[in-house]
Amino acid sequence: MAERRHQSRWAMRMLFGVLCLLLIFLHLLPLQLLPRGWAGPDVMLALTFAWVLRRPDFVPPLLIAGLFLLTDLLFQRPPGLWAALVLLGSQTLRAREPGLRDLTFAVEWVSVATTLVAMTLGYRIILAILMVDQAPLGLSLMQLVLTLMVYPVVALISHTAFGVRKIAPGDIDAFESRA
Repeated sequence: MAERRHQSRWAMRMLFGVLCLLLIFLHLLPLQLLPRGWAGPDVMLALTFAWVLRRPDFVPPLLIAGLFLLTDLLFQRPPGLWAALVLLGSQTLRAREPGLRDLTFAVEWVSVATTLVAMTLGYRIILAILMVDQAPLGLSLMQLVLTLMVYPVVALISHTAFGVRKIAPGDIDAFESRA
């Protein structure tokens, strides 16, 4: 029984990695010849936060760091800065996860929103201190708002399509300890 749960955990980790790689691929596809005047949501970040708050054992910190470092390199952002902030944000949410298990989705959404706002502000402040060119504030705010708007959809799809549900108080993990 524990061996099956262990295999399931690795399968879900692989699924998370494949979903993130698919999102990176879709983001890199040249669908338009001219630059867009708007910024879309960061679906990969919403997916990461949704999975961290539901099943933190499915998204280990090294996987998060590696995937977001890859996005930094492929999207030509300062290498490691956004990855480090995402890792800090996801670890913050991971620490809050036991307290959020029994609360409503609105509380979870507010927790994600505060974390995402802090990450975005930290990113812009660090880039400003280091005098690195950055996107206009309007585009950053647009991406922040759209990411927060897409989060409930990502959480719903994760719950229904992939079976990523919150850990129930009586669930027992692979190491036979209470979750």
